[in-house]
Amino acid sequence: MAQISSIPIFNFSTLDFPEKVRFPVWVKDNHCDCRLQDGAPLAFNARATGATLGPLILSGRMWLDQNRASTYEVRRTERHIRTDGLDFFRFTLVLSGRFLCRWTSPLSIKTAGDLFVLDAAQINDSVVEAGDVISLVVPRDLLPSQTELLHGQSLAGGIGCLLGDHLLSLFRNLPSLSDQEIPHIVQSTLQLLTAAVSSTPDSLCEARSPIRDMLRDRILRYIDAHLLDTDLAPDRICRDVGLSRAKLYQVFEGSGGVMRQIQRKRLARAYQMLADPNRTQPRIAEVAWQHGFANEKYFFRLFKAEFGHTPSETMENLRASILKHGVDQHHSQHVNRPLGWTLPYGTPDR
Repeated sequence: MAQISSIPIFNFSTLDFPEKVRFPVWVKDNHCDCRLQDGAPLAFNARATGATLGPLILSGRMWLDQNRASTYEVRRTERHIRTDGLDFFRFTLVLSGRFLCRWTSPLSIKTAGDLFVLDAAQINDSVVEAGDVISLVVPRDLLPSQTELLHGQSLAGGIGCLLGDHLLSLFRNLPSLSDQEIPHIVQSTLQLLTAAVSSTPDSLCEARSPIRDMLRDRILRYIDAHLLDTDLAPDRICRDVGLSRAKLYQVFEGSGGVMRQIQRKRLARAYQMLADPNRTQPRIAEVAWQHGFANEKYFFRLFKAEFGHTPSETMENLRASILKHGVDQHHSQHVNRPLGWTLPYGTPDR
């Protein structure tokens, strides 16, 4: 019988770079603001290994200098959340080192053996003492909605321990996995993840009604399908989805209302059009009109409030980024970036 080829595995090490740029290279694609704390060693010696498993991304990060620790700050702000639109959960198993979650109350410290959840759509303000960790990135729509309530929390109990053991075993056996095995691995991993996030007492107490979540998801899918229709409004949504205005407003009462949802989705799509390097530079007035904003000044004001900069600045930043990429490209040709995700954190590439 012919040997079944194993899945592609990515390996990355900061030792391939000069000492002074090792930390910037390490955090370059982290979608956060990162800063070494005072007194941390200049040489940031670490490596990462990972692979794409269907819709999941499994990666491990190892600290290579056991004689000295390096500590750095990680901040993911509302600005990052608005501009990059990343929408996933990251499950991180700590093998060594420490994570201090400063946004939780009280402050939460993760140490060896802890398995905790981070939501890319929520603020993250952490201090990381570099060590060894294993992370699994999971798209939001593959897990129950109550998972977002676990942001910054550890998964304790029997199922949490089983999930940690599963991630560790999966990572250690990456070289022996084949393409044919991936669908079964993904299915079993998602089942274990669902059990872990659903069985946490806090999530069970705080979780919203499943029926309400299903209705909200159905409405959002309808909005996405008809986002650029000029007559998209509460009356039409109620008629086509089949619910009352009172129920529609109840579903979105905690997020600014349904029209606010429509507005933010249209702004996000306009942002993607303006920031797309493969498009011919569009006229801002046309982009505004295409996305339901007849008044260009109103569009500018909403756009800046949402993303922190104007539509014109978005295109200027894009041009500057393209020029910088052209200058820096020869410095990174030897970095083998896996298709669809960034280095070394295993996050989806936007």
